Amino acid sequence: MKYAFLLLFVCSLSGCFLTASNKHLPFHASPLTVLAVGEAVSYLATDRTLGDHLSSAVTGKHCSIARKMSGEGKYCMTEAEIKKANEPKYAVEKEYCYRSLASVSCYSEPSPYPSDVLVGVYERPVYR
Repeated sequence: MKYAFLLLFVCSLSGCFLTASNKHLPFHASPLTVLAVGEAVSYLATDRTLGDHLSSAVTGKHCSIARKMSGEGKYCMTEAEIKKANEPKYAVEKEYCYRSLASVSCYSEPSPYPSDVLVGVYERPVYR
């Protein structure tokens, strides 16, 4: 195995190895073209690059450069971390509704005036 790696390393030292056409590959494509097509197919099918799949195999976690670049999380995350990150983030806000001249008016804080007639306190979810 180390000889195959050494041969690949020596061949890659020549500038034409990755870009020259190869009659042993389909359509006489260059190794760089085959790698680029593999990356594109992998990314379109799984939203992960070949390097992400390799990192996932090594670490045992779900690795994704797209998630890291979009700011949705870390590069490698466990399934529990992914589930927690994908949960909707919301808070509950209270609305205090008071009777006014023509209708009901609602505010985010209770009225400091004792003459206002409280109609009800309502809770509504607010997504953040």
